[in-house]
Amino acid sequence: MKKIIWSGSMIAIIVALVGVTIYFATSNERVLKQFAAQLFQYPLPEDTALISKHQFNGKNFLDGGGSGGYWNVVAIMELSSSLSEQEVLQYYQDAELFLFPDSERRGVELELYFVQNSEKIAIHSKPSEFYYRDMDKRIRTVDSYPYPVEAMGSTATQQQGQTEYILQLTSGFDYFWNWD
Repeated sequence: MKKIIWSGSMIAIIVALVGVTIYFATSNERVLKQFAAQLFQYPLPEDTALISKHQFNGKNFLDGGGSGGYWNVVAIMELSSSLSEQEVLQYYQDAELFLFPDSERRGVELELYFVQNSEKIAIHSKPSEFYYRDMDKRIRTVDSYPYPVEAMGSTATQQQGQTEYILQLTSGFDYFWNWD
């Protein structure tokens, strides 16, 4: 009887350890999905269509990496709208700060890039994964654009009646035990 109880206890401990290991091994992906959902559920302006959406995560991959144990998360929506650049910026002007990954604190600013003035930057270890920056490799939040926006000038996509732009959220978090 003691042997059965001991065997049962050992099996329960092993199952619990495997469960905890699986939970923590997949926690970065769960954090990414929760972080990206904030952007993917954000309401779009009228006459705006979603072209594609992406979400990526990895260790220190934004802006060439860095030192430290932060796990980066990126959520991207590529959009096309009949609105002008100024109207797009006005729509997002009052966007609230988004939640940091794996946190209840707000502080992540919405990034907005117009396609003709942006650059897709491949993540060094995974070329199929990327994020956006402006042509000078700077982060462009909505409030970083000059106001009024007319100073930006007209583009070919606007002349055709469509403004193509990217919404992006990027952040990092200190992940469990800094395991890769």
